[in-house]
Amino acid sequence: MTSGHLLVLGGSILWMLLCMRFWYAIDREHTWQRRFIAIGAGIGGGLIYLVGTMMLEMLKDHTPPEPPGGAEIRVSAPPPPVEDPKKTKP
Repeated sequence: MTSGHLLVLGGSILWMLLCMRFWYAIDREHTWQRRFIAIGAGIGGGLIYLVGTMMLEMLKDHTPPEPPGGAEIRVSAPPPPVEDPKKTKP
């Protein structure tokens, strides 16, 4: 497991712990509030993990595949235009 994956997992767990902190702070009589907080903790933690792993995959350094047969590809451009020194203004 790389450090990026550990950071994403840590962020997800931190979100769930933060939500559980509010879950414990809500009185037991307010069952619907506690349920919504618990659902938000689960869904939010899962989304943080999902989006984080997708971003890690996008940030990886992908090298382009090598051309088959070891052929070299060369690109050339036309030379830049050269000004005529006789046509310069004083």
